[in-house]
Amino acid sequence: MTQNYMEAYFNGIICFQKGNYTYARKWFEISYNDPKFRDDSLFQIIEIYLKEGKYDKARKLLEENSDNQTIRIKQLYGLLENIEYNFNASKRYYGECMSDSKMQNKSLLSIAKLYMQTGDTEVARKMFETLQLNKHFKGQSTIDLVCLNILEREYKDAERLFKKINETELPQKLSYNYRFLNIYIKYLLGTLKASDNCFDPIREYTIYKLFDNSEEILLNHISKHLNQRDKESNGCFFKYIDLKKLLSDAREKIKNINASHFGTADLYRFRLDTPIGFKDDKITNDLCVVTMIGKKDILTMYPVLLSDEFDKEGFSTNKELILKRNCGGIKR
Repeated sequence: MTQNYMEAYFNGIICFQKGNYTYARKWFEISYNDPKFRDDSLFQIIEIYLKEGKYDKARKLLEENSDNQTIRIKQLYGLLENIEYNFNASKRYYGECMSDSKMQNKSLLSIAKLYMQTGDTEVARKMFETLQLNKHFKGQSTIDLVCLNILEREYKDAERLFKKINETELPQKLSYNYRFLNIYIKYLLGTLKASDNCFDPIREYTIYKLFDNSEEILLNHISKHLNQRDKESNGCFFKYIDLKKLLSDAREKIKNINASHFGTADLYRFRLDTPIGFKDDKITNDLCVVTMIGKKDILTMYPVLLSDEFDKEGFSTNKELILKRNCGGIKR
């Protein structure tokens, strides 16, 4: 029987790596029944919920397993608190992860990104520079430093640092970030040419959007989230929703709040007064807006499910003022 659970676990890993989170979760739910795979399966299931924007389910599962506070689980708790703007709690969890020598560098990377998000850019910079000394984290930390320079609008510095990156030495998961930054820095410096465009508007939408900033292509992309069949993974707007009005409201909302910086994109998450669609089978008022890093130009938006913990702190006036003041390190 253990062999069957092992097979289920590795099937889950394969599906996860392919981005097929629905099937991956089903496999991990099977392998979870074997004590040998329980902790690893739990970690993967929670990570999937976070990637799918089902933050309420991630928090519920974390709380149900509060007696199982492994370092890896604390990493996920730190990420969730970061996502829901509970920065002090996030910092505490990441700090606790530093006690494990095997997780120190990964935890330091998480803390550095947290400091970058809250506007403590000099602290973040020193941490990224320390991580550059480790060959396993050199590529990631250098890309993060490039993004930090972009946030501070030091585009020439971003370009100089980017040119030092050896693409062949980067892990596969960073290849898209590299390709995006290669084009994005030209865009920011005003040196981007139409002839640079060899990107597919569907498969490489984010990069293609740098060449076509029309409202039409943006609304066409967002309208994909009207498809009921996609609600499992992407969230689904109500069919009657006025996307143009929602887009206008989203632009107004993100003007005075800072983003979560993940990879080469900025993410804004907030709760609206009225329902906008489904996430899984639940109606939700929660929206995630994605922009290019360091910019307020919207790339897409879709429903998410923030947890009750987010609702407790909410986006009260005090919290919005804090976020406005921190502003994610972007120079005004």
